[in-house]
Amino acid sequence: MEQVFLVIAATYAVSLGAGLLLEKYLRMPWMFAALFFGMVLSSFNLFELTLEGEAFRVFANLGMLFLLFMIGFSLETGKIRKFGKEILKGSIFVIGFEALTISSLLYFVFPADVSNSPLIAIITALSFATVGEAILLPILARFRIVKTAFGQLTLGIGTVDDILEVLSLLLIPFLPTFLPRTQIQGFPDPLLVLLDLGAVSLLTLVLVKAGPRIRRMLSNGSNFEFLRPLLILLVFSLFIVLGGFVFESLAAVSAIFGGIVARSLLPKEKLLRDERAVNFLGYVFLSPLFFLSIGVHVSVASIAVYPLMIALIWVVAKGSKLLVCYSLFRKMLGTKYSLLLGLGLSVRFSTSLIVQYVLLNSALISLSLYSALVATAVFMKPVILGVLSWALSRGKPP
Repeated sequence: MEQVFLVIAATYAVSLGAGLLLEKYLRMPWMFAALFFGMVLSSFNLFELTLEGEAFRVFANLGMLFLLFMIGFSLETGKIRKFGKEILKGSIFVIGFEALTISSLLYFVFPADVSNSPLIAIITALSFATVGEAILLPILARFRIVKTAFGQLTLGIGTVDDILEVLSLLLIPFLPTFLPRTQIQGFPDPLLVLLDLGAVSLLTLVLVKAGPRIRRMLSNGSNFEFLRPLLILLVFSLFIVLGGFVFESLAAVSAIFGGIVARSLLPKEKLLRDERAVNFLGYVFLSPLFFLSIGVHVSVASIAVYPLMIALIWVVAKGSKLLVCYSLFRKMLGTKYSLLLGLGLSVRFSTSLIVQYVLLNSALISLSLYSALVATAVFMKPVILGVLSWALSRGKPP
């Protein structure tokens, strides 16, 4: 356990020193220092057992889940309604078009790597077409654009794609119907997963509906300042437990719903103070550990293993998102920021690897394809985030 706290202390020290340099000279969010620190540790195999241990994974997963919770907490329902049509349209076309192009590439160019199945190609492509909104949130917050049209579209499309991620996971148990020679083991009963997702959705609706009454109770108890922070932690913990009760990846979707609920329960007159508390816990305390875990899983050498497959997947994926975002949002955001939206939506999140991992363990996709997908998603992440941060530092989007 001492090794874990040593790594945590070193991460905070690097974030403090290198983070200042990133902010001052490169205008990149300071927490990326932890990501690059993780890449260094991974390259030299330092603290390997500690970083792969259960204790550190708990901290890293907690950081991931709380960032997702903050996404729900940051979403303003008024602006979501205002841009709701654009978010839904963007989600369908951005994710759908990329999934179509990537699945076509996999099925027609690398058919053996997807068991010669168009359905497996589609599910694999859907998992790859998802958005890493938990990684984008610190950038949006750093430049104070979370509540702009650009920020709300980014988070809204990313939130919708989390549901698509779960749906793609739900499809996997039904694949043996179409591929009789394959077997999928270790996957929960899809009916239980649907019931769990339904329970999370129902609890969200009930608590949001009860929001006005709970806000009045908290306002009347204004002398007890501990109530609101404890309520936030209770809602976060409750939704994580309920979401992961049957299937662990459901906790990611449930965390976002928990953030929405927490915001709806808090008195508006104290919301600014509560936001500061949530931001401290999420950004300062937990996000460096989450970004460290991302950096640890970056393998610089993996990019050279399957160069052609990696290059083709990267070009098709980036081109698809840039084209759709430019076509859909050029009038709303302008040429520059519509392309930046497409670039930002190209960032993958670690939960997307869950689908690919299940497919690999089920022998539905090849190891070479899995390695290429991981390398494409992870290796280019710092480059995309750096370009996005630099571009957003040059001006504020609408």
